[in-house]
Amino acid sequence: MTTITTTAPTTTTTALHPARPPSDSDPNPNSDSFPSLPPFPTTVRTAPLLRLSLHKLLANDAKESALLFTAAKDLGFFYLDLRGVEVGESTLADVERLFDVGREVFDLDVAEKEGYDWSGEGSYFGYVEGLTE
Repeated sequence: MTTITTTAPTTTTTALHPARPPSDSDPNPNSDSFPSLPPFPTTVRTAPLLRLSLHKLLANDAKESALLFTAAKDLGFFYLDLRGVEVGESTLADVERLFDVGREVFDLDVAEKEGYDWSGEGSYFGYVEGLTE
């Protein structure tokens, strides 16, 4: 006779700490990475996500790796600080260029933007005239 023993799965939850600011003097994470963005409003509630360093992860930092595992397992989300490594800095520069492109598109004349209205083709992409109340 075969006996199968089962036990209820156990879940261990590690409390996540609020995101670590990039420096003690500046709690706004946008100020260093994206200086063209306004400060994030302090009146908006935010999730307590961990801020992980790509630099430390690429250096095989054991503590940072453990934090990554905890964040992925317990909450499923985290901030990834890209500063301090070439690939991260390159990505941040690309993002800043995309912000510039977005501003340039919004600054185009309406007539120019209407040339990119693809709604008649059943597309969700392209220019859509502003909605009115």
